[in-house]
This record gives sequence, C-alpha cells and structure tokens, in this order.
Amino acid sequence: MRVTDAAIGDPRTAPVVRDALAQRLGAAAPFLMEQSPADPDPAYLLDALVDAVRRGPSAQRVWLLFVAVTGRFPTSDDAAEAIRRVELESTTDITLWLLDVALESRHNVVIPVHPMRVVTDTVLADIDHTARYELHTGIQQVVRRTVPIWVRDHDVVPVAWSQGYQALRALTPAEWRRVENFTDAVGSAADPDPADDPVELVVPWNCTIALFEVSPPGTPDRLAALAQYSGSELVVVGHDCIPVVSGDLVPLSDHFPHFLSAVKYARRIAGVSVSATAEFRGFADTLATQGLPAPQVNECQLATEPLPAGRSAGASGPRALPLVLSVGSFEPRKNGLAVLHCAERLWRDGLRFELRFIGGSGWGTRFPAELAALQAKGRAVSAQQGVDEATLAQAYRTARFTVFASLHEGYGLPAAESLAAGTPVLTSNFGSTLETAQPGGAVTVDPRDDDAITEAMRRLLTDDALIDRLRAEIARRPVRTWADYARELWATLIEPDGR
Repeated sequence: MRVTDAAIGDPRTAPVVRDALAQRLGAAAPFLMEQSPADPDPAYLLDALVDAVRRGPSAQRVWLLFVAVTGRFPTSDDAAEAIRRVELESTTDITLWLLDVALESRHNVVIPVHPMRVVTDTVLADIDHTARYELHTGIQQVVRRTVPIWVRDHDVVPVAWSQGYQALRALTPAEWRRVENFTDAVGSAADPDPADDPVELVVPWNCTIALFEVSPPGTPDRLAALAQYSGSELVVVGHDCIPVVSGDLVPLSDHFPHFLSAVKYARRIAGVSVSATAEFRGFADTLATQGLPAPQVNECQLATEPLPAGRSAGASGPRALPLVLSVGSFEPRKNGLAVLHCAERLWRDGLRFELRFIGGSGWGTRFPAELAALQAKGRAVSAQQGVDEATLAQAYRTARFTVFASLHEGYGLPAAESLAAGTPVLTSNFGSTLETAQPGGAVTVDPRDDDAITEAMRRLLTDDALIDRLRAEIARRPVRTWADYARELWATLIEPDGR
C-alpha cells in the first residue's frame, strides 16, 4: 500500500514523520529480511517488512516491526494483538492496523518522529530518573557510582525514556554529565524534555536491559512486553520492596506494584543487602502461582567507601558543641520525629549538643513544624537540604556520632557512609541497618522505643571511652569500594553463570 503524506496526518509535519518512519524501517530491515530492499521508499519498505514477518513470524520479529512502525515499545496487549494479527491477517490489513496504532500514538502522546538504532548483544542500563534529575539519594548514588564503571569496562549503553515514556532512548550529553560527573548541590531541577528534539531511540535485539531504578510510570507494561516478546532479557538491581511490605510508611501509590509486574519477568535480581534480597526472594516465590519461573535472586552488597571529601564551605575548626548528625529525607519512615523528641529530652536534662539534619523534603510528616518549635525555644537544631557531597562528607567527619533510626530500609546508605567516614552511628537493630552495624562501630536500638534511643544518645554524648572503642572498631572494618560493587554486580546480573 502507499504511505502518502495524507495517510500520516497533518501535512505540515507529515514529511518529517514520513522520513522518520523510513529511517526506522530501514534500521529494522536487516533483522527482519534476508536481504534489505534497495528501494528506501517507506511505502515499499513497510509492505516488504510486514510481508517478511508474516511469512516468518516470531514474537521477536513482530515486536521489532511494531517498534519500527509506531516509534514506541508495545505494551503486553499491543504485542499480543500484533502477534495474532500477523498469524491471521493479510499484509495490507496488518499494515493498516500498524499505521492506525502509530497515528493514535501521534495524537494522544507523541509524534513518532524519532530515528532509531538497533543494538545487538549488549547491555542497556536504564537510568532515566538519575539522568534527568539532580536528586542524589541512595538509588541515585548507586547509579552514579556504578554505571560509569560499567560503561568504562564493558559494552554498556546508558538509556532513558522518550517523551511520554514510550521507548528507550539515548541520553543527551547533559544527562550523561549528570550521571558521570555529578558534584553539584542536589535539588529537583531537570533538563527540558529532550524529546522536543528527535532523539534517537535505542532498540534492543538479543540484549540485556539492566533496571537500576524503579522504572517510571507508564513503562512497566512495556518492559514486561519486552521481556516476554522481544528476545531481550531484564535484570534488576533490587533496592527494596518497602512500598508493598511497609505501605504505611510511604506515600500511597500503585506505581511500585506495577513495577513488580515487569520485575516478575526478569531473569536475575541483585538485592543490595541481605534484607532486600529476602524481600525479593519472597516476591519471586509467589510467581509459581502464576505459572511463571522465578527470577534468580542473589545478594550483592553495596559499597562502604567514604564520600569524596573535596572542598566544603562547611569545614571548620574545633566545635563549641558536639555535633549529632542525622542524614535522610524528612519522611515518617526515617523516624526524624523520634530523634527530635529524644533530643529534647536530653536538652531538658541539661546536655549541650547540636543536632543537625541533612536530607530532602518528605511527605506526610510534622517534622518541619516540630523542628521549628524547638528552634523557637532556642534549641541548637537545624535542617539542611540540597547540600553537596563535600559538605555532607565534612559533616560526617565533624560529627561525634550520627543517628539513623529508620523504620525500614533496603540498605541505608547514611549509616554506611557515617562508618566509612570514621564516625560512630546509632542505628536500628534489625534489617539492613543491623547488617551494616554488625562489623563494628555502631550502637543499635529498637527505633520504635524512644527510651532506648534517648539512652543510647546519652551514652554516646557522655561516654568518651565508648566513642573511642567504636572508632577503633570502625578502623578494623573491611572496606568495599564502588569498583568492587560494580564488578560483583556485573558478575551477578550479566555473566552467563551469574553467582
């Protein structure tokens, strides 16, 4: 059939859409036809590719054909319908349906003007959120410490998602700088949507897609279809299952269960701690009830390397008051209200110290109001947001001890960072934080017991011998670098035999 400008919509943009379609069809042709056609006209290419797939159907070939025509990855329903149509319908009917789907995509979400590149037998690292935003909490730190090492040492393509979260795309130079050379203060700013330009789609063929983050809304069903139909595989860095295990401690959202709908088709999962690994193994064990093979789930502990010191405006000489530091977002799960309450008890008992919180804004908490009330009383308490790594590293080194009394963590980087900086930590006596504490340098308590937190803080503020003993234990702790983690993560997720 003829692909005219009128057939693909608005005459002002039709030539651009037509040229992009021709490019994508040409990129797919070597994988769908024994011999690429000499005629680059999209009408001829489209008919030839549909006919070739119809005569030699497979889920993988249908998946790639769908992407080439529509400029987006199919959902599970899209892929299933496309496979059924290829099995039963004529070349013309299949072509018309694919163009209808492409035009629907155009009017509802995005004009499919992106060129595409098919990559084969390589690893794609999905790092959308870290590439787009300047947030630098635990997951983003894992991405920024690990993915550049993978890119340096292996054949790895870092990717994000196109406008409307329709398909994987190459990173912009600014996005890759945000991953590879992130040193600025953290915030929430992002680049203008790069999909305003015809960014290049990256389409996997017999590849592995490594999910380093919880994938963006709208993408899990496309990832699930990719794992089921495209011939490529998913592997996952398993940070935690907190949104389903401790739903009372996080904002109400149905996104994480949707993310798990893609994870259930993964081949391997690498938990960042023993606790996170147990959570994902529990999830994997449920998949037999759906007739699905369970992903291979193994532990791959994060690094314990100290933050780079750099230069910091926060550097100072001897302190008038001992500093107690608490790092983490100001949300209920981090238990900041309990730390404020216990600190006030100690101030009322006459102890003199400074309490400083460093983190990001939280949800559903009275923390800002309680903090302001203590400040109004003249208490030595403050909160900082958006600090750079050098300032954070200086705060860790300056503190007498840190408090990380979280109620549920997948790993809990602030506790590990404190210990790596040589500073004792008061942390929770279960889960991943207990794992971090066990090699020494930490005092553990039940984070739900205000009396226990108060008395542990009192001891750490008044007992110099305890501080000295904890610092000596820290000096004997083994050091695990980010290079160690990156190497082991690659072996766990990518190497043929895994771990």
